[in-house]
Amino acid sequence: MLKSFKTETMKKKLLMTAALALVCSVMVQAQIFTIGPKAGISSTRVNLKDHAERFDEGDAAYSYHVGAFARINILGFYVQPEAYFNSVKGEYISRNTIGDDETFEINKNKIDVPILFGYKIGPLRLNLGPVASFNLDSEIDKDAPIDEYKNAVFAYQAGLGLDISKLTVDLRYEGNFSNQATLGNNEGEVRINQVMLSLGLKLL
Repeated sequence: MLKSFKTETMKKKLLMTAALALVCSVMVQAQIFTIGPKAGISSTRVNLKDHAERFDEGDAAYSYHVGAFARINILGFYVQPEAYFNSVKGEYISRNTIGDDETFEINKNKIDVPILFGYKIGPLRLNLGPVASFNLDSEIDKDAPIDEYKNAVFAYQAGLGLDISKLTVDLRYEGNFSNQATLGNNEGEVRINQVMLSLGLKLL
């Protein structure tokens, strides 16, 4: 009796393993599921909202990001979660009472986790989705009129992509739903916008 029960249990486990392997094989063959590494560069700009006249936005700076992505394709639509390390730079300007300008730099490292929803038209892709951004560390100039950066903020991304064989290229814009820090004595909000270009490799 016990031997028969063990045999039946083993058969069920084998059938479940075989079914799971078959589903995974079908998903890969039909390109339902894709996963791989990605990396890229971005043009980053500090955006000041509702700021006092003595503050102004500086020039754009170049940043980089590296991480991984996954993509689930369903009838022309897809969901693409990602996670990557993002090193961000930027600058803003403060003017004193005699009109002298002082430029302050922003340097911060963060982990970004976008979840993008998109539609495929041949090799082209359109996507849009929210981003959870977690601050790892940041450098603030000693005399900078800015408080500490928030530990986590929410942003959004929108853009388009192109698939070429195993390569996947994405161009996106990233904006913020909320401020990442505050200027002076509540004299404005600091937000960071990015135009991002990335290259990924499909491993599956």
